[in-house]
Amino acid sequence: MAMSPEAFQEVETTTCLLSGATSLASRLSRACLAVLFFIRFGILLIGCRTIWQDEEKDFICNSSKLLCKPSCFDEFSPISSFNLFSLQMVALLTHSLCVACFSRSSYQAREGWLHAQLRRKQVQRKLHVIILMSRMFIEGIFIFTFYKVTDGFVHKRTVQCHSTLCESLVTCTDANPTIKSIFSMCLCTASAASAIICLWELVTSLQPMQHVSSSSASPSPCKKQHF
Repeated sequence: MAMSPEAFQEVETTTCLLSGATSLASRLSRACLAVLFFIRFGILLIGCRTIWQDEEKDFICNSSKLLCKPSCFDEFSPISSFNLFSLQMVALLTHSLCVACFSRSSYQAREGWLHAQLRRKQVQRKLHVIILMSRMFIEGIFIFTFYKVTDGFVHKRTVQCHSTLCESLVTCTDANPTIKSIFSMCLCTASAASAIICLWELVTSLQPMQHVSSSSASPSPCKKQHF
C-alpha cells in the first residue's frame, strides 16, 4: 500500500527530529542515530532516578565546618556530568528541531525563488554537510568538556579540598565513583558513535560533490574546425 504524501511528510519530519540528519543521509545511519538518541535519553532517565538524584549527599568530607562540604563539592564537580549531558541533549534536540523544520519547509514549498534554490540538489548537499559538521561539533565539544571537568574520563573517589572555608587538610570522598564513571562512559561512547556516524555520512556526501565539481571544472573539448 502506497503512503500518502502527508503521511510520508510526517514520517520524514519525525525521523529528522529523532536522528538529527536530513533525508540525504542513509536510512541505516538515521536509524542508528535515532537508536542512540533513545539510549542516551534512557541512561539520563535512569541516572536521574538513581546516582544523580542527590550527588552532594554521597559526597563526604572530614570537616566540621558548615560551609566546607558545599565549597569542596563545587571544587570537586564544577558541573555535574548529568547536567552536562542533559545540556547536550537540549543542544541536540534544538539541532534536530532545526533540521526537521528545514525538511518540512522543503516539502511544503511550492513556489518562491528561495525555496526553489533550497530544493536544488547541490544546495541541499551543502546544507546536509553543514548539518553533519554542526552535529559532530556538538558531540565533540561536550566530550571534550566532560574530559576537562573530570580531569579524565573516570570520576575520582578521593580528592584533596583546597577551599578557604575549610581547614588546612580536608579530604573528601565520593561514594559512587564507579557507577558514575560507567554511566558517563556510556554517554561518551554514544556521543562518539554518533560523531563517527556523522563523519561517515560526511565523507560519503563529499565524494559526489567533489565529482560534480571536477566535472563542471573540466573544460569541454573543442570542436574541430574545418577551413
